[in-house]
Amino acid sequence: FVPLSSLTSASILIFVGVGFFQPGLTRLLSYKGIDALGVAITDPIRATTPLFSAIMAIIFLGEKMTLPIVVATLMIIAGIILLSWRSGSMKLGGSAVFLWYPIAASALAGATQVVRKFGMAAVPHPFLAAAVTATSSFVVSVLTLWYVEKSQETWKMNRQCFWWFLAAGVTISLGMTCIYYALDLGKVSVVIPISSTGPFFSLIFAALFLRDVERVTLRIVLSAAMIIGGVVLLTIWK
Repeated sequence: FVPLSSLTSASILIFVGVGFFQPGLTRLLSYKGIDALGVAITDPIRATTPLFSAIMAIIFLGEKMTLPIVVATLMIIAGIILLSWRSGSMKLGGSAVFLWYPIAASALAGATQVVRKFGMAAVPHPFLAAAVTATSSFVVSVLTLWYVEKSQETWKMNRQCFWWFLAAGVTISLGMTCIYYALDLGKVSVVIPISSTGPFFSLIFAALFLRDVERVTLRIVLSAAMIIGGVVLLTIWK
């Protein structure tokens, strides 16, 4: 059970702020990335969140940059470059400009990890933290949509799409709750690598269910392996 005192604690505002950026703003950026680049490219880049978390830890927590961190970082950068590479050209492909969507989402998500540490220390209740974060994120998403899309057509719900988005929202919320519980009960060095394996599942589901929309090539698979490998090494060694 969650003590009533936790609901009135000023520290709960930490999770309100976290929800504003993650998954609030980061989710919007991720959806923009999926729309512009596809699931198989966006999700591996989103897995670089631990990289930005390490950078924030170095800046704000005084952690030192070590050789293993440099190696892992180079693996991640190489994977991103390979993702945006187009055959027959020495430059990044035309759609590479949209890479900033998932990269910005990862940077914001990484920054919130430092804030989340303080929040869990002050209010150690994972379910409450997830609920407050999700509520704050929902408000941010609605306000952003209202500001960006003035057309009434945007607010008309497509019945077919509604159930898919509802299922996605429920799944994401359950995943966020599980991560909070995992961080509360287990070690970060174990939780983060496991939670970063999402792109592999995205690749599998894209290959199975989005064959006409998503084309999973060997280049994308190799890029995903490099990025996830770098994330795992970065998390283990940092």
